[in-house]
Amino acid sequence: MKNLKMLIVAMIAVLPAVSQAQDVQTYMGATYEHGDVKVGSRHTTVDGIKFQAASELGWGNFKGTAATLTGNGADYDNYTFAIEKPYSIQQSDFFVSPEAGVTYARYEDKQLRESDLGAMVGASLGYNINKQFQIVSNYNHSFGMKSNQDNIDEDSLSVGLNYRFN
Repeated sequence: MKNLKMLIVAMIAVLPAVSQAQDVQTYMGATYEHGDVKVGSRHTTVDGIKFQAASELGWGNFKGTAATLTGNGADYDNYTFAIEKPYSIQQSDFFVSPEAGVTYARYEDKQLRESDLGAMVGASLGYNINKQFQIVSNYNHSFGMKSNQDNIDEDSLSVGLNYRFN
């Protein structure tokens, strides 16, 4: 049920862009993510599935992601809204996409429960298999910015598959 909620959040994050009167393509996908999370002086590694959806516009993409990651007795959820700009690599089917956005994160283990809001930067490297499918690898760094608490910082790597609807 938790994964369904994440998928719905990721889809809703891009719906306003879909309704614009422009030529818009939309994609959805899932990736396997491995993350390194630091909360104050605590440090742990987590793994899990990340869902993503985006609307591709002429100037860039609106992208929403949602992930639930677990490991070492910790649960870590993050939700991101970002803007990315894909660039083809020498007119091939390969592309690179730098991205920046905002992340809301929640961390919980037996001794600590924190939530944070902060900035996210990253980049994707991908390959367009055909008009509908693409393989994507991604690196992201998010850092919490709330004052008066331990901030949540994360470095993550992911690899997965996207399906383009239009």
